[in-house]
Amino acid sequence: MNYTRLNDKKKAEIDILLAQGLSMRKVAEILHISHSTISRYKADRYHPRKRYIDRKYDVFIKYLYDHYDRRHKSIEVCVHLFKKKYLYAPSVSVKQVYNWINEGKIEIKREELCYKRRRKNSSKSGMMRHFLWNLDNKTVLPIGLRPKHIEKRDEIGHLEIDSIIGKRKEYHSIISIVDRCSRKVWLIKAEYTHQYYICKLIYEYIVKKNIEVKSITIDNGLEFNALGIAAKRLGVKLYKCDPYCSFQRGSNERMNAIVRRYIPKGESLKLKPQIYLDDIMFNINTMPRKIFDFKSSSEIESIYN
Repeated sequence: MNYTRLNDKKKAEIDILLAQGLSMRKVAEILHISHSTISRYKADRYHPRKRYIDRKYDVFIKYLYDHYDRRHKSIEVCVHLFKKKYLYAPSVSVKQVYNWINEGKIEIKREELCYKRRRKNSSKSGMMRHFLWNLDNKTVLPIGLRPKHIEKRDEIGHLEIDSIIGKRKEYHSIISIVDRCSRKVWLIKAEYTHQYYICKLIYEYIVKKNIEVKSITIDNGLEFNALGIAAKRLGVKLYKCDPYCSFQRGSNERMNAIVRRYIPKGESLKLKPQIYLDDIMFNINTMPRKIFDFKSSSEIESIYN
């Protein structure tokens, strides 16, 4: 049997005949179509739940449209602020908003969310082995020797440092420094990747900005090979992560993902001045964070200080 979809003309005729009080079987007889087709169309057209969502939560949905910004205000933040501002207006949970987005019931696309879905990598990494380290001076150490109290994240000054690259075959990059406790970020424009240049750049920036430093954690990037010199001058320990273990710098990796909201991957950094990075830093450091009960990193830093 051949099936055809209802066109707009047929739908209009069904609506008119149903509005006159005719039964679904009578409408089907007049239009020479199956009464089950009328039933399905009526269920889709006049579904009570869909009308309930559209009308009851009009204020809430309009607030999402007006205030949601994938770079600065996530769905969680918008829901929290709405419930705080409109105490008696109907609202839903964060999970329900994501269900609406996945079902296409509101005009926010999955591609516009803060965090894009990623495919799970089923391949398991092999055994992780430490490199041989020169421990004579005891300034540069493997992350396995990092004290356990640093993992508690209850003390300002334990930093994670990483680099954000731009366009391929381009020397310009961004050095991101993140405090493990407050998640406050500092961004530095780097024009070269030479290890001694990066070391000097980071040291001078930390001294200039008067950033509190108690330890530094980095990855195995070649640009950080000389950073032990800066750590020694600052009088702190520098801990190197294991190869291919980015989860050991989780705060840094997550912050880099937030920076990517402003500077997408593959975009050139050559024409991005330091003042532009300062503006991004301000937006991120004043952004409400769910992990801090919707307080910003700057507010958390002021509490500890």
